[in-house]
Amino acid sequence: MSGRHWFSVQETGPGTFLLAEPGHVNSYLVVGDDLALLYDTGMGIGDIGREVRALTSLPLLVVNSHHHYDHRGGNASLVGEAKDFAVHEAGGDLYGEPAPREWLETYAHIAQDMRQRYIELSALSAEGFFLTDSRIEVRPVPELAQWRIDAVRPTRLLREGEQLDLGGRRLHVLHTPGHSPDGICLWEPENGQLLAGDTLISGTFFAHVPGADVPAFAASTRRLAELPVRTALLGHNLRHREDHCFVGRVAEAFDQVVRGRTRPVRRQDMFGAPAMWHAFDGFAVLTAPESGDTR
Repeated sequence: MSGRHWFSVQETGPGTFLLAEPGHVNSYLVVGDDLALLYDTGMGIGDIGREVRALTSLPLLVVNSHHHYDHRGGNASLVGEAKDFAVHEAGGDLYGEPAPREWLETYAHIAQDMRQRYIELSALSAEGFFLTDSRIEVRPVPELAQWRIDAVRPTRLLREGEQLDLGGRRLHVLHTPGHSPDGICLWEPENGQLLAGDTLISGTFFAHVPGADVPAFAASTRRLAELPVRTALLGHNLRHREDHCFVGRVAEAFDQVVRGRTRPVRRQDMFGAPAMWHAFDGFAVLTAPESGDTR
């Protein structure tokens, strides 16, 4: 599967490139003097290795923000090219299984539906609302019958506080559980840049899936809000870049959820799983319904 024209690639900061699968996952390439770092490898629908090679010929370190299939889909295509596949030590045993066919088929339907809804929204916008940005759009979905996400065992385990030296720039490993137990962000204090994965996204926060922990999510986002973040690079959605104010709003939102100060409604997530929807300005937090909750 070529997935040609699947990615939207742009330099989003000095030596930092967004490799977006618009509407799906945002991966990031950080280029140092001696080493390049690819933070997440996306869905495995397009050839992310080709995009990386077009940007740099440096040795490559792959860092997965967490073990979920949509953030490690391109790992297998980089075997033999990447120097290491690095993950947080809490996720070392979570990469041993390929994505189930059922998950792939479900997501393929979701992707098709997302594209159709985007077309409808864009048509309405073009009539005078002008809310969508024509410079980046949800991509048409290629043929996915042969799509697979193979298992690739990590070759390096990362720990809280570890520094990744790329030559001329260093990224600090932050363990940020909440969405998953092995979530990590990468913090570059010299320029205030934060690679946030699914710990920060401009849409719906999945705090209801297996392995999620709402109090841990709140603690992680509170920790990020205490950093002097200038630029937060997010793991999903068309709006990939936010500032310190956004990080603070997310932390405040999770604090309200933990303290029971929201009025959630029962809905379903994109996979049809039940969830409680806590709405905020520009995003929502999904939590697992409590037993017997019929709201």
